[in-house]
Amino acid sequence: MRRVVLAAAAALGIVSCTDSSGPNGEPVSLSVTVAPAPNAVNVPRGDTIRMWFDMPVDSASCAARFALHMGDSTGAMVPGRMMFGDGNRQMMFVPDSLLLPGTRYFAHMRDSVMMRESVHGDGMGGSMMGGGQRMMMNGDMPRGALRMSDGMGWTFTTGNQ
Repeated sequence: MRRVVLAAAAALGIVSCTDSSGPNGEPVSLSVTVAPAPNAVNVPRGDTIRMWFDMPVDSASCAARFALHMGDSTGAMVPGRMMFGDGNRQMMFVPDSLLLPGTRYFAHMRDSVMMRESVHGDGMGGSMMGGGQRMMMNGDMPRGALRMSDGMGWTFTTGNQ
């Protein structure tokens, strides 16, 4: 059943490779949209960092793989909390305090985010595509995002207000 659903999804252009439990063990690629946009400037200091995925993701997996750094990928991590919406297709990182004015930040999501265990809420307890499947951040990335050896990242700069 899972292979049939994956084959139908691939035919519709939803996924770009095979089921990770398949013979090739290839991960599924995610399409991702982010806000603030890569290289955005004058971002409000109280903004929430958001990622929208084309498939539901496992919240614990995302939370463990996301970081917001000051400066670049080696900068100090910004503390905050994660929230999820839209059936786990939207991830929101809310910093614990206002971001610093006129400061560059680097948002980083590492590869191997896991698919959410239950994709639909039909009450059947089943999974449309199967939980535990790895999804890589090398699908359709937002223009200006960086493909990194361990995932993807993007920068933005806060305004001075």
